[in-house]
Amino acid sequence: MKRDIFDQYEASKRSGGAKKVGKGPPDCPKSDGMSPFTGVVMLGGEMYVRLNGTEGQCRRLITLGGANFSSMVNFSRTCGPAGEYKRRIAENISTIFFQGGLDWAKHDGETMEVVTEDGTFEVDVSEAKYEILLECWKRGCDCEQAKNPIMKAVFMALAVIAVGGLSYDSLKVAWAKIVGVKPPKHVECKQGHRMEKVKLTRTHYCDICSVAGTLYQCRDKCNYDMCKSCYDDRKGKVKAAYAKWLEKHPEEKSKKSKKDDEDDKDEKETETEDASKSEAESEAKSGKESGKEDGKSEASGDQGETGNEQEGADEGAASKQEGEE
Repeated sequence: MKRDIFDQYEASKRSGGAKKVGKGPPDCPKSDGMSPFTGVVMLGGEMYVRLNGTEGQCRRLITLGGANFSSMVNFSRTCGPAGEYKRRIAENISTIFFQGGLDWAKHDGETMEVVTEDGTFEVDVSEAKYEILLECWKRGCDCEQAKNPIMKAVFMALAVIAVGGLSYDSLKVAWAKIVGVKPPKHVECKQGHRMEKVKLTRTHYCDICSVAGTLYQCRDKCNYDMCKSCYDDRKGKVKAAYAKWLEKHPEEKSKKSKKDDEDDKDEKETETEDASKSEAESEAKSGKESGKEDGKSEASGDQGETGNEQEGADEGAASKQEGEE
């Protein structure tokens, strides 16, 4: 003879009583594996059911055995994980009735009263219906209430956009491999912004060599700095790569824009300014060194004249002493 959930509860009481109550709801009893429905979908605070077969419309449920959908939700939340109340209603409806103290079918084939928007019916509760429901309820059991044409169109549009974006990226990568990627014309930061010369900032550190004191910063202020040594090294590599690109793509020379010409002019002026400044510094340094050498020679000449005068005074004093003798 098959044991129902009431028999399981009595056996549990005889074997030692209920388990210790934790902080959350207690575990639910196991399902008896029977259902009055072959299709279920829960949407917008309502429950739609199919009473027989795997086809046909799902109708709004009003009551099952005297319990409406709100009551079943409340009873479902008295045991098991709080977020799984829909699963318990679909897969473990016998437990819901047990938790609510309502009458449930005792054996396979017993009937229960079901009230839908179409009327009142006496429906068989069976294991065969439970097996059908178990396979389809997560997908909506083909109920028309679960079919949303607007959302389906939205998902299809998103899928098309995703496929289009993936195709574009793939073609872009393939084209870059075939033709090659045009190298930057100027020194840039990691985000592709051009570096420009600024005043010496001793509190900033070079993002390449980590030395204190930088002369170049990102034009778009992305907090990227370079010292002069790293900038000059990177500049040489950038120029070499760009020249190599122009050799392979001579048509690019005729595509210079007005902005490129202005950038070239600014870069040449900066280079000229740096060269004149370094030349002035070298001249000043050489002038200081020559001044030091002249000072040393004058000091040595003064010392020689002083020595000669001293020698002459000593000789005059000696001759005077001889004359007196």
